[in-house]
Amino acid sequence: MSNSVLYGLKAGENFKYHEHDNGLKYYRYDYFEIHDDIDACPQSYLIKQLPNITNPLHFHTQNQFQVFIEGSGNFGRHEVKPYVVHYAGAYTGYGPIIAGNQGLHYLTLRSSRDLGAKFLPAQMEFFKKGPKHHYTSPSIPEDSQAKLDQLQQRQLHWIHQDVQSGLGVGELKLPKNDVFMLEIPQNVAGIFMIVMQGYLIEEDHCLRKNENVYLSRDEKSHQLKTSDHAAQILILHMPLKDQAYEVSAE
Repeated sequence: MSNSVLYGLKAGENFKYHEHDNGLKYYRYDYFEIHDDIDACPQSYLIKQLPNITNPLHFHTQNQFQVFIEGSGNFGRHEVKPYVVHYAGAYTGYGPIIAGNQGLHYLTLRSSRDLGAKFLPAQMEFFKKGPKHHYTSPSIPEDSQAKLDQLQQRQLHWIHQDVQSGLGVGELKLPKNDVFMLEIPQNVAGIFMIVMQGYLIEEDHCLRKNENVYLSRDEKSHQLKTSDHAAQILILHMPLKDQAYEVSAE
């Protein structure tokens, strides 16, 4: 399977239950196939964190986005709900993530495979010194399908752009029966797109709410299409991993 374009589809959503000694409990569904070539193994998975459960302070060895898509809770000092986007660079501690009474569901997205959370302070031995990078977006409003279908021309709004790192969080609205060529910058590891509302036509797939696409920078550009319904799409530019951390990946 090529890793230049990957589709995160809901077909089946065969969730696996996970429970940690620190009290963390959640269900996880991986959208992409997992393999051993870490650098060439993008990740997209859905976490359903159980109600009133805490995901403690931790870090990962890869850059990642988390997109909160359902439920409510708190992320550190921030209240989270759909659609809040969080970015954490490699070896950047973050959390805790505390699910509310209805639980908290979020997508976790990476351009390279991570081998598991390193909880702090218990696993401080795996931590590395180097640049740390956080970003948390405001809640991005979801349009109703009726409002979206009235759209006459496409709209692209960048909520956050960091030219130096390549980090980007944008919202794209495409009207019905539109075709848009998305350019992929070469200073990013790749781009994730998440359908917030509507339908996105991708080859022989019709992507619906919270389904997602990964585009590696090898693609350079990618055609987006809509048909009988407009689409609201979250676009996430994943920064390249900082050189300070590129020697090895635990």
